[in-house]
Order: sequence, then structure tokens, then C-alpha cells
Amino acid sequence: MKPIVFLLLATFFGGSTQQGVRFYVIRQWKYINFTWPNEDALKTATAKGLYVPENVVVSGVKYHDDFFYVTLPRMKEGVPATLTRIPAGQVQDYAPDLEPFPSWEMNDVEDCMNLQNVQNVEIDAKGQMWIIDGGRVQTLTKPVVKCPPKLVIYDVKGMSVKEVHQFPEEVASRNGSFLYDLVVDNTDEGFAYITDNSAHDPGLIVYSVKENRSWKIRDTKTMSADPSAINFSVNEIPINTPINIAAIALGPKIHTSNEKVVVNEDREVYYCPLSSLHLYSINTTVLRNENLAKTNLETSIKDIGLKPSQTVGMVMDNQGILYYSLLGNNAIGRWDSHTPFQSGQRLIARDPKYLEWPNSFTFDKNGNLTVLTNGLNRFIFDKMNLNEYNFRLISAFVGGTSYLYDDKFNYDLSTEGSSTSSSTMRSTSAEPTPGHEHQHEHEHQHEHEHDHMPTSTDTVTTTERSGTSRFVVSFVVLVLSFCIVL
Repeated sequence: MKPIVFLLLATFFGGSTQQGVRFYVIRQWKYINFTWPNEDALKTATAKGLYVPENVVVSGVKYHDDFFYVTLPRMKEGVPATLTRIPAGQVQDYAPDLEPFPSWEMNDVEDCMNLQNVQNVEIDAKGQMWIIDGGRVQTLTKPVVKCPPKLVIYDVKGMSVKEVHQFPEEVASRNGSFLYDLVVDNTDEGFAYITDNSAHDPGLIVYSVKENRSWKIRDTKTMSADPSAINFSVNEIPINTPINIAAIALGPKIHTSNEKVVVNEDREVYYCPLSSLHLYSINTTVLRNENLAKTNLETSIKDIGLKPSQTVGMVMDNQGILYYSLLGNNAIGRWDSHTPFQSGQRLIARDPKYLEWPNSFTFDKNGNLTVLTNGLNRFIFDKMNLNEYNFRLISAFVGGTSYLYDDKFNYDLSTEGSSTSSSTMRSTSAEPTPGHEHQHEHEHQHEHEHDHMPTSTDTVTTTERSGTSRFVVSFVVLVLSFCIVL
């Protein structure tokens, strides 16, 4: 069987022998604990079921001003805080307790003005945090529907709420919406584009700061689960639930065309359902105009092409480089949008242990890409082992900056230069690997290895998932395997 397995990998991912970027584990946790006000608060929360360690999962990560902001969706009961932060950079503790942000009080579920269920956030160049709050809690068990979904714009430095927008029922319903991820566009005072992962009414929600109004773009073909991509597995755990639009990325405002710098307010929004191999895009010109979207939506959406596996998280840098998760491959893909999608994809990291469900991506100010992995495939089915590492932040120098920072665009970039192998962009001062973790209370202190994740860069090739193509690939693999065995 080994020759067959090897050739299957070579068939789908082979073609490049370039060395990949090197990712380092910079944080990792067996379970999540918090910076409690005191020991009694921890004991009380545990006794009352307000803190249940096995029910806490991390989801999103964003870097800003020497902190990582980490979200913890309230999918099950016993999640005391849904938005937190930890220090970035050099630290002594590689499994730090998470500090509720902005405060314990604002994470209290008893008041609907507080944060209820935060899946993801974005932090713009002004230091404003855009927080999508789904409202419903315990979404995986017995959903509690008390608060409406909302968008909160929060001034991180000033520690104050700037705006709260409650979504109308026809845009994001209390009972059915699932606000998953977002990107922020600074055009015309600001827009947010938000994926609604709703099982019954998926779509792209647009919020205008200037109008303080939101509307929803719906397209069944590109925003709903593809029946042919529903069934897959991650580390032998089968996923067979149709999951609609989830991942989203926004292209840069500044790009090059025929060696000239072009500034364009009209940008591409990339998105995909989790249960799909397709990547789609739509221009912000369409999204920002509700009437235009209703009349020209079908002709405005582009099918960029096929990925080798399902995707739950992605991000684009300010030079048009897209990074995205490949769940079934335990991998991270990279695509330079100046190149054709089918031939331009690269696999920059693949590891079944360290890249089990890469869920969220963020850039820091030094060109490092940080990826949050959370083993959601095991969390959903109650298969997490709290004696093992379940959550990680891994980081690598890729030379990119967030799409939000156009002023740092490389004006010398050309189509040829943008395809430079990521192996040429190596950090001169790589992040340290973990030393010792310090966990609280009912855990022992554990010492773990100084882990770095060896990676490889491969060309990612995909084929249409038709019966004919599957037969051809299978036949070629079988013939080659038979030849090797002989």
C-alpha cells in the first residue's frame, strides 16, 4: 500500500521540490484557561458549570500592537469569555492564560449589550476592532436564543465602543444566522463584508459605516454547500455535514498592471463555502451597491477555480498573495493572484499533527504569518483529549502584510517578482519554539519539546471532480503503482 499512497500524494501535490517556509510553534495549549480575578472566582465558575475546560475552543486570531486577540465561540456551555487576548512576541509561558477583552464585564452573557458569541474579529489600520457577535450561544448543543446578532466597532487604544449595529431580522435572523468571518474595506468611510454561515439562509452581509445600514447578498450556487464536497475526513474523523459559506478574504487596493502602479477602490472579495472545492470572487463595486447586487449578481461572481481540499479560513496580504487552509490535507495553500489559479497554487506546509484544522490567519507588522489550529474536527464530536495539545499558534516569516495596510505595498512588485519562492523569504530572527508550559490547578506542569514544523513547498494541482477525471487519475495511479511493485 505504501507505493500507492506515495503516488496519490505525488499525483495531486507533486511537481515542486522547492523548500517551504518554516513554521514554528509559538503557543500551544492542552486546554484554555483564563486570567481570573482571583482563585475563588475560578473555583466558583467551575463549580457552577460556568467554566468547563473541555467545552472551550479557540477560533479566530488577529494581531495588533503586540497582542494576539483570540476568539472563543460559545458553541457549548461553560465558556466564560468569548473574546480574549494574549501578549505576542517573546514570552516565558507558551501556554498563557487568556485575558478577557475588553473586560470580564463585557463578556458577561447576561446583558445583550455585552459580547455573546464572537467567532471572528478584524482590526483595521486605525486600531478599530470590528467584532461580529452572533447573539445565540450554545449553538452545538441546546441553542439559547436571547440576544440579536450585532456588529461592534471598538476602539482598542481608547478602550471604548464606537458603534453597535444590530442586524435586522431579514439580514441576520436570531434563530438561523451564524456570523462566521469578516473583512474590512476602508472605502467611503468603511464597509464590512461578513460571511453568514447559516444552514438555511447563507450569504454575504454588507455593512456601511456611512449609512449605518446592512444588507445581504444571496447566491445559492456559490454560497451554499456543494453536495459533491460534503464528505471528507480530517485525520480519519469523517465530516459529512453540509457547511455553507465561511472563509473570506479581501484583495489589495493597490496592484501593478503592465509595470504600473494602479490604485483602485474596487477590490475583489474572495470567498467559499466550507463544503466546496471552488474559490469564488465578487467585486466590491457590486457588494457596496445593494440594487446592483440584486440585478447583476449572477454575472458578477467569478469562479476562480478548484482547490485540492475544503477551506475554512483564508487571508490575503497587501500584495495579492492568498493563504488558505486545506482541511483534508492538513495543509496551508498559497496563491499569488497575479498568476492563474489552477497552475499558481502552492502547498507551503503540510503536517497531520501541527496543522489539524487550520482555522484562522493573521499577519503581524514584521512579515510573519500566524495560523491558529484548533482540531475542530475532534471538538465537535467530543473527541478532545485534555492531556494532549489541542490548540496551537504557528508562525512563519512570509514577508507579507495585512491587506489593510496598502501604504506598505511593494511598488517594485512585478508579475515575475511576485512569484518568488517563499523559501527566499526567511526570517533573520525566527520566532522561538516553545519551552515549558505552565498550566493551572488541576493540571500538572508539563515539559514539551522545542517543536518546529518541517514543511515542504509543492505545486498544488487539481482536476474537475467528474466521474471521468476520477477514473483517469485512479487508473494512472494504479498502473504506476503496479509498475513500481513489479
